[in-house]
Amino acid sequence: MNRLTDVAFVIPVRIDSPERSRNLDVLIDFIIRYFDSNILVMESDSQRRYFVKNDSSRIHYFFENDSRAIFHHTRCLNLLYTKVDAPIMACCDVDVIAPPEQIVDTVEQVRCGKAMMGLPYDGRVYETTSKLAQIYSETQNMETLLGKANDLKLMYGDLSIGGIFIVETKKYLQSGGENEFFFGWGCEDFERVKRMEILYPQPVYFAGGGLFHLWHPRGLNSWYVDRQHERNGIKEYLKVCGMTEKKLRNYIKSWPWLESLQK
Repeated sequence: MNRLTDVAFVIPVRIDSPERSRNLDVLIDFIIRYFDSNILVMESDSQRRYFVKNDSSRIHYFFENDSRAIFHHTRCLNLLYTKVDAPIMACCDVDVIAPPEQIVDTVEQVRCGKAMMGLPYDGRVYETTSKLAQIYSETQNMETLLGKANDLKLMYGDLSIGGIFIVETKKYLQSGGENEFFFGWGCEDFERVKRMEILYPQPVYFAGGGLFHLWHPRGLNSWYVDRQHERNGIKEYLKVCGMTEKKLRNYIKSWPWLESLQK
């Protein structure tokens, strides 16, 4: 086990299929098996649909009542951040598994100050099949995934930057946390990385190796909701991209959720 006692894993979730619930079970078991870290899970929905199976005392579940059909992923993460009491956060989507050594490597880069943000993979996200995701959920053996990597499709070529990221907690919250102007599925992963590149001299770190995405049905919250939401997200991303460090810091000061992150 890698202790990583200075790391909190945070996981926002909206359960929209049995596979999504299964994937969260798998992710929690994975973290418990390999790391001695606390895990914070927040379910945001009109009613509770997820019940933690693992009885570890390191798991902390929270529920936020939100009756909107669209999962406000960025807001859910910000709510979770206010509950973190650790110098480093590993922020995970429900359906991803990164080899443990890549997570440890990325944490070390953040811990020693070489990076303020790091991604524990190199841009390649392997999309598992339904069958392989089920097999892994039963075996929970990394070799089940690693041995099949060459046979799997890459979700977005070799340029993915979403799924999981690791950050220095205090600086990240001072930098606005998640940009809640992104509502639903969209460009928030790109904006997050670009914002850190503008604000900090340290490069965003990418570990060697791929990331595995466990299959699940793709519903309303796995795509752009509509063309207007797509345009709004792209517009916000481009707005941040065009800012200098000074302008971006001033823009962040205007974000209405910033004060709650810094309490």
